[in-house]
Amino acid sequence: MHFDLASGVALHVIPTKQFKMTHVLITFTTPQTRDNATARNLLANLLETSTHRYPTQTALARQLAKLYGAYVGMGVGRVGRLHTVRLRASFVNDQIAGTNLFAQVVDLINEILFHPLIDDNEFDGPTFRIQVHNLRQTITALYDDKQFYANRQLMNLYYPDEAVLRVPSFGRVADLANLTAQNLVPVYQDMVDRDRVDIFVLGDVDPAGVRDVISQLPFSGRAVSSLSPYYQQPLHPAVRRKVEHQPVVQAKLNLGYQLPVYYHDQNYYAGLVFNGLFGGTPYSKLFTNVREKASLAYYATSRLLPFTGFLGVQTGIQAVDAQRVTDLIAQQLAELCAGKFSAEQLAEVKDSLINQYRASHDLANNILGRQLLRALLDLPPETAVTDKINAVTADDVSRVAQLVKMQAIYLLSGEK
Repeated sequence: MHFDLASGVALHVIPTKQFKMTHVLITFTTPQTRDNATARNLLANLLETSTHRYPTQTALARQLAKLYGAYVGMGVGRVGRLHTVRLRASFVNDQIAGTNLFAQVVDLINEILFHPLIDDNEFDGPTFRIQVHNLRQTITALYDDKQFYANRQLMNLYYPDEAVLRVPSFGRVADLANLTAQNLVPVYQDMVDRDRVDIFVLGDVDPAGVRDVISQLPFSGRAVSSLSPYYQQPLHPAVRRKVEHQPVVQAKLNLGYQLPVYYHDQNYYAGLVFNGLFGGTPYSKLFTNVREKASLAYYATSRLLPFTGFLGVQTGIQAVDAQRVTDLIAQQLAELCAGKFSAEQLAEVKDSLINQYRASHDLANNILGRQLLRALLDLPPETAVTDKINAVTADDVSRVAQLVKMQAIYLLSGEK
């Protein structure tokens, strides 16, 4: 059920008795730029740790404990070219709590979003410095994971120098030096006053009652232009290649392809099945032939990003096998282009995708994630998903496979 609370502020209520908890997701959406991701991530960390009424993490934690152990947290994410700051809350429903817990949690959300620890137009200094330090440590730790590091290096090869998608949604350590307790305040004001806001409430709730409580959040109307998450780029004239040497035991060979298949376009479900056959499921050619039969990879997987037209392959290998693995991956793709896969393999992949889809309905966050995509893209409710997957033919898979174009190869090697 949908309610427009103000211009650019929408409430989506999903009544269900499936969960004993009530789940709330509030998203602030704006186009990502090269400069705003780090600032918005730092802002999310500040908002979730201190407010005027609860100026410390300890004070906030005590209040959450009083609310029957409710959870309220903030983070960032990205949908294609769009950057989102997300507040999530989960708590037992009012029927179990025996009190109006929903209203009490919304009151705390009001405190977090609209009463941050800002005085004299700057965030509290000690809290700001702690969160800068914490974010620096968090981002640095991510890059210590060599699989993550290799994937980011592949993205830097794949995307042009000026592309905002080179900047991860969580930001960059280098940007922290330019952020201050003063200049983060306009970032906060822009977010609460100008971002598109979508509020989702999932649980055993009464939509009208939810609307009455959520309407108390003092969101003002804002002029929100049409936001498109989709990103497209021209093909590189030649495959971009990079080899890097670090003291790693297991080399990382990552490949990036352009695949112009986008979320819910005419090739979307064929693209899902193609990816499942290529490297996205345990029944895939990469898993079966590169990892299992040839024993050339510790892992070999593929992933389709349906808002950016990117198809990525990640493998963990011995560096000496890099060319053999590259050639064998190319062979798997060529076989898919030529339709060289059995009806049994196609059926197994379809069943796997359908089982994944059905299992995702057991998790509230997955349901809310799909609702967010539908809201941002103004799509009707999903229907007949299993039928659409089952309708994909072998010819459809081959047709999509023929759209794949190699664009980037990155090798992180421990050998020189």
